[in-house]
Formats: sequence, structure tokens, C-alpha cells
Amino acid sequence: MHPDEHTLRHVVGEWFEAFSHGEGRLLKSLRTLLFQPGELTREYFRGRRVPYTRPVALFFAANLLYFLLAVLQTFNTSLNTQLEMAPLAGVKQVMVMRRAAGVPIGSTESAALAGDYWRSENPFVMNAGKNAEPTAMESASGVMSAHDANVLAALQSYGKRYDERTDALSRALVIALVPMLACWLWLALVPWRRGLAELSIFATHAWAALLLILLVFGWAWKGLANAMLWFRGELPAFLQTDGYGSATLGLLVLAYLYCALRNNFRFSWVGSAALCVWTMAGLYLSLELYRVLLFFVTVYALH
Repeated sequence: MHPDEHTLRHVVGEWFEAFSHGEGRLLKSLRTLLFQPGELTREYFRGRRVPYTRPVALFFAANLLYFLLAVLQTFNTSLNTQLEMAPLAGVKQVMVMRRAAGVPIGSTESAALAGDYWRSENPFVMNAGKNAEPTAMESASGVMSAHDANVLAALQSYGKRYDERTDALSRALVIALVPMLACWLWLALVPWRRGLAELSIFATHAWAALLLILLVFGWAWKGLANAMLWFRGELPAFLQTDGYGSATLGLLVLAYLYCALRNNFRFSWVGSAALCVWTMAGLYLSLELYRVLLFFVTVYALH
């Protein structure tokens, strides 16, 4: 080695060169990913890989940005939501109640305790519908919660530990969405002999882009709400519910996926539209499966 290579100036110069080179590739990759949907996958299989960040590294960069800055909790599901969410709601309730209480609990009692726990975590619903007649489940829940106050307290303590652990696990487990989407696309594209290798790269790029879209949309929607509060002093009706925001986000995702699918697979607009609908259904199903997977991984990680 040359003596100059032992100097601090040389080391700092190497760091700067590596950072600027890596940052340049990352920025170029992000720009291409967002504004030229599907092009990164085509470039990858053309062999033009050096100017861009590798797909997995790009996904983890988008993942890091999302979980550091996002205001939408799309991938992190709290325990009280998991216990009320299909599928397998009954199985999840029994499993959690038994682990929280430390003693066997039946499905009926588990459902009643899950209802009490949900209401304790969502106190705003306690004042809703006070004049309505209680349902049979609500009546049973009232009896159970009075009788099993200690179990409910143990469940609340368990829920706090669960929410902390699932928040950390969700950041790593979100990678499972990539093979889910790749396999879903493969089912539709078998007649066209599209291999899982190509579809895995496409799914990696697609989910990296979706994470960034969720990030940007969340901040834009929050900024719009804050602006309306500042100018008008109150939120308009369309900002008081999640319906309009979800619909707008869905249209953005639909438009992006259509462009990415058509650019990468070179189908006609009819074929691309059909594949886009199929892909949207796959995204929904994969998110449902991901939440179930996240639940079981979190529960077993706590024990």
C-alpha cells in the first residue's frame, strides 16, 4: 500500500466516493421506479444493472423510509384490531385469551372478553348507541367482564407487549408480501411462460414503489387536513372518514400498477387492465394473509 492510503484524507475520500456513488444510484433508481413504472424490471433483465440499486436493496431502502416517516399504519395491526378481524378471528381470540390468562378459556368466553378488550381500547364507542337495546353478546360480555376482571387486566397487559413487538416485527415481515405477489402473478401468467424469477423482481420493484406511494400519500393527506383546519377551523366531511382517502389511494395504486404491468409485460390495454384487476385482488389477499402471518409470528415471539 502507498503511504498516502494510511491517511485520514484518503479514508474520508473513499467514504465520500462510496456514498456519492451509492446515493446517485439510489436516487436514479427511486426516480425511475416512481416516474417510469415497470422500467426498472425491464432494465434488470436487459442486463443494465450497474446504474441502478439492486432490487432487494431498493426494497429495503423504501421499507426504511416508510417505517421511519410514514403516518399510515398499513402494515402494523394492533391486537384489538387483530382479535376482531377475519379470517380466523375465533382462533386468534382463543389463542390470545389462553396465553394472556394462563388457563384454558372456551371460545364463547374468549369472544366476550375480546369484545370487552376492544371496547376498553376504543372508549369512544362506549357512548355510541346508549339508547339501543344490548345484544346477547353484549349482555354476555358484560357478565364476563365483571366476572373475569383479572383476565381482562391480564389481556390488557398482554396487549401492550403484543403491540410493541408487532410494531418491530412488521418492519421485517413486510418482505413476505413480495413472494406472495410474485406467486399470485405467476398463477395468471403461466400460459405466457413468465417465470418466477422475472415476477419476483417485478414484485420487489412494485412493493418498493407502493411503500413510497403510501408514504407520500399519507403526508399529502395529512397536510391537506392540517391546511383545512388552519383555513376553515374544521375538517370538511370528506376528511372526517377514511372512505375518500382509501378510494383516492386505491386509484393511485391502480394507475401505477396498470402502467407498470403494461410497460413490463407489453400486453394490450385490455390485457393490462385485466391483469391489473387481478393484481389488485392479489394485493388485497396478500395483505390479509400478511396480517394473519404477523399475528402468529408475534404471538409465538412473545413466548
